[in-house]
Amino acid sequence: MGAASRIVIDWGTSSFRAYRFGADGGAVETHSAPAGIMTVESGGFEAAMRKQIGHWLGDGADVVLSGMITSRNGWVETPYIKSPASIEHLAAGAVERRLADGIRLSFLPGVCQLEPSPDVMRGEEIQVFGAFGPGESGVAALPGTHSKWVRVEGGLIIGFRTFMTGETFAVMRQHSILGRLIPDAATPADPQAFVSGVRQAADAASPGLLGDLFSARSGVLLEQFPAADIADRLSGLIIGHEIRGAAALGWTGDTVRLIGDPALCGRYSMALDALGLGGAIAPEDAAARGFARLDALK
Repeated sequence: MGAASRIVIDWGTSSFRAYRFGADGGAVETHSAPAGIMTVESGGFEAAMRKQIGHWLGDGADVVLSGMITSRNGWVETPYIKSPASIEHLAAGAVERRLADGIRLSFLPGVCQLEPSPDVMRGEEIQVFGAFGPGESGVAALPGTHSKWVRVEGGLIIGFRTFMTGETFAVMRQHSILGRLIPDAATPADPQAFVSGVRQAADAASPGLLGDLFSARSGVLLEQFPAADIADRLSGLIIGHEIRGAAALGWTGDTVRLIGDPALCGRYSMALDALGLGGAIAPEDAAARGFARLDALK
């Protein structure tokens, strides 16, 4: 990035987050808004960016963009780089464009793998590189709509798996027969109901996620627990099966670094603790740290 004005945008499906970096490589200003790419009409990305951070975009501004903004539904689609992937690979795979006023845009690639099954990610890799230093090894989990589990060795992303955890929970709650029993009025979170779901998912007798899901309804019908417990129990079941899947890959033996929203990471930490596994919540500024590492390559 140039020295004049170094800006990074993490632009996802539902959110917009930008960082302005100082001469020392640290983020001196941040801006976020619920203005993800799905809120922008076709052809409107430049205007949307200027609406959010136009006051940062002076002469010589150099902007790096990451996340779903670089997908086929975004501004400029970039190719995926294959794992094993390093932060240097990300920098080398950037696609550059210039706006009419000379502002340079660098669109970062996503990361993909073909074996043992096809998988992709865009944006999470920066957070991983911010949570792991050069040469470090371990496992990260990034909870969300499409949760990612990422294996890092020697500072390289060597493999990852995506679990449609958050989306499955939303679909089951809003569009399935399970959701019809959930009370309309909001109720406080029930950690006990959540942990019960996590442990049910981990039980050796579990028939799998599809077999466990209906029990969130039948348990209420048979008066084993109240309807107010369904949402937390359902969340526990789905997250529990996600962790079970990661365990089957052999990725839960070490302390799992949890990256992302603090409340959601706290929920995963609770689930891991309930199963006797280790979880540590990474700093909230993992993305900024990753972008700072990227900036240092320039």
